[in-house]
Amino acid sequence: MKKTILAGALACAFTSTFAEDISTFDLGTLVVTPTRFATKAVETPFNVIVLTAEDIAHSPAASLPELLAQQAGIHIRNTSGTPDYSIDLRGFGMTGNQNTLVLLDGQRLNGLDLSAVKWSAIPLSAIERVEITRGSGAALYGDNATGGTIHIITKAPQKGLAGQVELGAGSYGSWNAEATVNAGGDDKGLRLTANQHHSDGYRANNQNDQRNISGDFRLDTGSGQVLAKFGATEQEQGLPGTRRVQPPSINLLKTDRRGTATPNDYATFRGWNASLGTTQKLGAAEVSVELGTRAKDQSIYTPTYPSSAFDTYNESTLDLLSLTPRVKLPFAVFGLEHTLVAGIDWLSWDYRSRTATSMAAIATPSGDVTGKQESQAVYFQDTVRISSSTLLSLGGRLQRVEYRLDNVLTPNLSRSQQRSPRAFEIGLRHEAGDGLAVFGKIGRSFRLSTVNENYNAFTGAIAMLEPQTSHDREIGVEWKLPKSTLRATAYHMDLNNELHYNAITFTNMNLSPTRRYGLELEGRWNISTALELTANYTHTVAKFREGVYSGVNVAGNELPVVPRHTLSASGSWKIASNTRLNGVANYVGEQRFDNDQTNNFGQKMPAYTTVDLKLVHTLRDWTLSAAVNNLFNKEYFSYATRSTSTAGTYTAYPMPERNFWLSAGYAFK
Repeated sequence: MKKTILAGALACAFTSTFAEDISTFDLGTLVVTPTRFATKAVETPFNVIVLTAEDIAHSPAASLPELLAQQAGIHIRNTSGTPDYSIDLRGFGMTGNQNTLVLLDGQRLNGLDLSAVKWSAIPLSAIERVEITRGSGAALYGDNATGGTIHIITKAPQKGLAGQVELGAGSYGSWNAEATVNAGGDDKGLRLTANQHHSDGYRANNQNDQRNISGDFRLDTGSGQVLAKFGATEQEQGLPGTRRVQPPSINLLKTDRRGTATPNDYATFRGWNASLGTTQKLGAAEVSVELGTRAKDQSIYTPTYPSSAFDTYNESTLDLLSLTPRVKLPFAVFGLEHTLVAGIDWLSWDYRSRTATSMAAIATPSGDVTGKQESQAVYFQDTVRISSSTLLSLGGRLQRVEYRLDNVLTPNLSRSQQRSPRAFEIGLRHEAGDGLAVFGKIGRSFRLSTVNENYNAFTGAIAMLEPQTSHDREIGVEWKLPKSTLRATAYHMDLNNELHYNAITFTNMNLSPTRRYGLELEGRWNISTALELTANYTHTVAKFREGVYSGVNVAGNELPVVPRHTLSASGSWKIASNTRLNGVANYVGEQRFDNDQTNNFGQKMPAYTTVDLKLVHTLRDWTLSAAVNNLFNKEYFSYATRSTSTAGTYTAYPMPERNFWLSAGYAFK
C-alpha cells in the first residue's frame, strides 16, 4: 500500500479525474452530469437531483449508498456481507450495478467485470455534492446508464491552509481515523484526504480492514485550469456467506443469525486511479481534455466445507486507460440560443482472471481467461432555448466496440465480437409559471456484457452476448414554492436482449423482452429555519413481456429482487444554535426472491422498515456526533436467493441489528 501511495504521489497527480472549478457557483443551481460541463440546473431539461454537502451533513447516513437509498427510484441491497452495497436505480434487481452508471469527478467507476463499485473508498466528508440523473446519461456517457447516472463530485482545494481530523468508534469493534489537509494560494491548491477503517463485523468472519488516500491538485492558468488527481485503496475482508432457511427444522436467521458456514472465506482488493486534465476558455468556447487510468487487482478464496476437494482461489486484474476530449460551444441560429456539447471517448480495458485450488497453486491455474475491450465513441448534445420558458435538448452517440476473450488453457474456446451500439436522448422542459414546470424525455440506451457474463468459469466456455438495448420514456412535473419543492415522475422502459443470469437455465444470457415502469414522488419542506423534512415514494414494476425457458412461460412474470413499493422520510431539526438531530425512516416492500423468475416459490422476501438517528453538536472547532442505526432492532435481510432444488428453502444475508457510532472531529485553519 505504501508503494502504491508513493507511486501515486510521485506521479503528481495523474488523478482520478478532472472536475470543474466549484469555488464561484451556487451549488443549488449548478449540475455537471447532464452535459459533462458546468451547467446551471435551470439550463438542462433532464430529471436531476443534487445532494449538497449540507444535505449530507443533515443525514444520519453512514455511507454513500445509505444516503442514496433515501432518494426516490434508488434501492440498495447487501449481497455479500461486505460494506459495499449493490445499488439499483429504477428496478434492475441483481443487475442494478451494471445498469446504473457511477462517476467520480467525471470518471466512470463501473468496470468490465461484475464487481460492485467500491463505495467504502469514498468518505462522505470528501464529497461536495452528488448529482442523480435518473433514466438519462446514455447519449453522453454510453454504457451502463439505462437506469440513470450518479455523479459524485469531491471537494476541491480552497484558498488558505486548513484541515480536519476525525476519530470514530462503534459497535462490532469498529473504528475509523480520517484526516484532511488543504493548502491553497491565489492560483493553485492541493487537498489530501486519508482514512483507515476497521470493523470486526456484525457476523462471524465479517471483519473488514481498509485504507484509502486521495489527492487533488489544481492550477489556475488565467483562461482555465489544470487538474491532477490520484487515489489508492486497499481492503481485506472476511466473507460470512448466507444463512439458510429450510422448513420445518432449519432457520439459521433465527437460531444463529450472526454465525457463518464459511469461516475461512475472504477477499482482498487493491486499486488506484489517476488522471490529468485541463479546461480552457477559447473565446466563447470551452474545451476540456482528460487522460485517465485506473487499475485494480482482487482475490477471493472460497473453500468447500468440510472437505477441501473443491477449494477455489481466484485472482483477477483490471486496467483502464481513457482519453476524453470535449468542447462546449454556445451559438445562435435563426434567433435561437444553442449550447452544443460534443466529444470523443476512447477507452481501453485489459482483464485477466486465474483460478486454482489455492494461492500456492495459482502459477498453474485450472482456469485462465484474458479479456480486452477497445471502445471509441463520438457524441453530441445540443440544448436549444426555444423561448424564455422552454428548453429542448437533442443528443446522440455512435460507438464502436471491439471485444475479445481468450481462454488461455483452451485457445479454441476463445471468442471475439465487434458491435456498434447507438444511443439518443430528446428532452424538453417548460416553465409554466408560478414555480410550476413540466419535463419529459424519450431515448435509447444500451449496456455491454461484462467478462463474467460472457465466460463460464465452470466449463471454460465463452459465449459473447449481444448488447442490451432499452427504449426509454419519461414525463414529470415539478412545483417549486418558497419553502417547498414537489416533484412527480412517471417512466416506462422496454428492453431487448437484457443481460441477466437466468436461474431456470443456469446461464448468463440475453433475456426475452422485458419491461419496467414506475412512479416517483418527492417532496421537500423547509418548515422553519430549524426544521427540514423530506419524503420520497417509489412504485416500481419490472416484468417479462414474453419468453419461454425450459418449458416455463414467463410472460407477465415479475423479475426478482425488485420491491414494488419503497418509501423514505427524513428530517433535520436544529435543536439549538450548535446542535442538530437528524433522522430517517426507510420502508422497503415485498420482493421476489432471486432465482424466482418462475414466480412459483410461494413466498416473497418480507417487507421491512428501519429508523436511523444522529445527534450532532459543534463546539467551536470541534464536531461531536452520536448515531444509532436500526433504532427499533429490526431483524431483516435485503437480499435472498431461493433454492431451485429444495422446496421452501432459501438463503439470505442478515443485516445488522441495532448498532451505535460515536465520533469527534477537529477542524483547524
